[in-house]
Amino acid sequence: MSITRLSYRSRINFSDMTLSLDEEVDRLLAVARRNNIRDGLTGALLLAGNSFFQVLEGECGAVESTFARIVDDTRHIGCQIIDRRDDTTRLLPGMPMFFADALDSHDGVLSNLYIPICQAPDLASYDDLASAVIFSAARQARLDTQPRAISA
Repeated sequence: MSITRLSYRSRINFSDMTLSLDEEVDRLLAVARRNNIRDGLTGALLLAGNSFFQVLEGECGAVESTFARIVDDTRHIGCQIIDRRDDTTRLLPGMPMFFADALDSHDGVLSNLYIPICQAPDLASYDDLASAVIFSAARQARLDTQPRAISA
């Protein structure tokens, strides 16, 4: 089965936000996850300073209609497609919308992946984005499955 994967970048439009950035992102993620489950999409959203990066994957029509809604969202501007491709497997199966904030990274490997994206968002490539998102998702999944230490 063929899926379409689309990745893009945009800049945050703070003037059209009615809530704090954290609250706007939380609201955006809740709606995106609900809609993506309904539409059979998976993907990731990366917040890198004043830029959003997103990967969407699924059936071509669903990806394209979702992207059209995203472009019309005034909370961000300068939406530019980084890459659009067809593939046979998803990068993020079972993830209606993974989220990572590059500024929250205290991990050396993740920091090395995020630094180029944060410093020069207009130069970030599909490979930069895919590497950061996949590594972040894998790291988060590993942390979520590790038993928590019992404090004394």
